[in-house]
Amino acid sequence: MQKTHAGLPAYLQGIPVTRIFIAAFITQFCMGFEVLLRLNAASSIKHDFFDATNPLTSGAMIGEVLGVLFLGFAIANFFMAPLVDAIGLRRTHVLSILVYLVGTFTVTSASPESPWAYQLLWGGSLLQGLAWGSIEAALNPLVVSIYPTRKVHRLNLFHAAFALGMLVAAPACVMVEKLALGWKPQLALVAIPATLALVMIAQVKYPPSERVAQGVSFSGMFRHTLTRPVFYLFLCAMFLTSATELVPSSWIDLTLTRIVGIQGFWLVAFIYTVQIVVRLFTGVMYRHIGSSGILFFGCLFSFVGLALLSQATSPGSGLFAALLFGMGTSVLWPTMLASTSERFPQGGSLAIGITASAGMLSTYVLMPAFGKLFDQAKIASAGGSAAFEALKEGTAAHNQVMVDAAGSIFHTASFLPLVVVVFFAGAWLYDHRRKRSASARATFASGQAET
Repeated sequence: MQKTHAGLPAYLQGIPVTRIFIAAFITQFCMGFEVLLRLNAASSIKHDFFDATNPLTSGAMIGEVLGVLFLGFAIANFFMAPLVDAIGLRRTHVLSILVYLVGTFTVTSASPESPWAYQLLWGGSLLQGLAWGSIEAALNPLVVSIYPTRKVHRLNLFHAAFALGMLVAAPACVMVEKLALGWKPQLALVAIPATLALVMIAQVKYPPSERVAQGVSFSGMFRHTLTRPVFYLFLCAMFLTSATELVPSSWIDLTLTRIVGIQGFWLVAFIYTVQIVVRLFTGVMYRHIGSSGILFFGCLFSFVGLALLSQATSPGSGLFAALLFGMGTSVLWPTMLASTSERFPQGGSLAIGITASAGMLSTYVLMPAFGKLFDQAKIASAGGSAAFEALKEGTAAHNQVMVDAAGSIFHTASFLPLVVVVFFAGAWLYDHRRKRSASARATFASGQAET
């Protein structure tokens, strides 16, 4: 690849790299900001729309509304990934933000009295997911293209914006609650940073993606990705690592509040604060243990954190478990995408997009399943459907049932990262041996040249 005098690839000549990264960072901030706003509003939406009419299946129904966001992400990411270069990275970025705002205001237009309430909640969430998937389909390859030699570190920093959005959303939720504004204005707050991102994008020239700059054809992108068997192993790994992070986090506010005695979404905010800190140091970790080593320890910490969350009975034990869980999950999503780009560089946006789609598809598949698991567990703990319906919310008996059901959620989820720990241990060992072999060959070649 041709370099400029400053050591940058020629395709980045005259490109405002820093401004583009900041605009991408703010957009990713919007995604995390809105996700926590949704998680915090989930209890209110569940109460207003589902508890009164469908008390036995309300957990599954809110799970469907929350989960369809991830279905939309997976669909858009899968289909948009190979097309973002043809459509244009900047055009995709702008249009996706606009569609995301349309989806948000579709959700807020729902009311319990409307016969279309469920359709508006579900459809608006789907639109948000489609827009989010399109955003990631464009911005992940954009980031690795403007920082081709620092993919792991910069992609982790980019995704730290998601965690920062979660963190900032926590006090925003408290403010909305104190002002008694309700969940609709709460969800609409995302329009503020989204508008800022649109302003920053205006009149900015985007570079071509790394794949285009390398001269890899559209068909070559498919060939270098889909004909590699190891790529499918990484898709399976992404399926489980993404579910490890996103599925339990989506249920913390609905379940863990009753266990540790503090607002569950504050635990979510705490987890993502930890993620910001950890992601700032992924560059250092990468230099010492590589991407496979980072993923190995990420899954191991996630397993221990979830196992402890299933047994948490106090604020202290809950926060400690959340600390371990946050440390582990902080590196999973961005490092999986960066590792994919490193291993399949000619796969371009297709390789990254399919990997991200596999991750979000897992959340869509498993979130309703965990909702049903929660419903089954609460009914079993209460002693049957009739017994559960007879319980009054807020009573000690009702809270104990919820505690038992919550424990089953986190206990089951702890097996997800445990499976992938073995895979990444093997990948880490393989990468280490390959690196040693390459180093030995280089030393031998150097010795031969000297003689």
